[in-house]
Amino acid sequence: MHLKNEFFAVGALKKGTPGAPFEDDLLLHLGVESIECITFFKRLQFGDAIFHSQMYKRASRRNNFTIAYSQGGCTSYGQIEVFFLVDETSRMTCGAVIAPMSMSSEVLCESHDILGNVVNHIVPLHHPKKNRFDIIPLEDIIDVCFYIKFSDSEVGYAAHFPNHLEKD
Repeated sequence: MHLKNEFFAVGALKKGTPGAPFEDDLLLHLGVESIECITFFKRLQFGDAIFHSQMYKRASRRNNFTIAYSQGGCTSYGQIEVFFLVDETSRMTCGAVIAPMSMSSEVLCESHDILGNVVNHIVPLHHPKKNRFDIIPLEDIIDVCFYIKFSDSEVGYAAHFPNHLEKD
């Protein structure tokens, strides 16, 4: 389903309750009275990139729910919980519910021995706590990232992809 510009909802759209802890934040942000007014979907196509929400369980080879997004003029990172759509008579609002991930002060690599450049395409991040959520418009999504977490560490790493070609 075409949403706007280069944004397309992929797969089923479902009205109603996803049964998740972000519902109050979403209702407050959108200014709607009931969660039944909101349509949810699990995958988004933006250009050549496919973004999955955490609720999408069919892709297991790579997580495409960790993203870089714009917030207050800065780049933030988080994991997409779900995409939403509210189709009112006067306007259509669509966006994503994000579990934000704070940046770690840990340095991955200050510079490369040969290239001499700062490594800025890999970002150390704390795992999301899922007690607070950001609600963002689709236009604020910057890039999908590959996220690697380790069981023995509170820090994981998000890497920006060099390309967005993918097969399900």
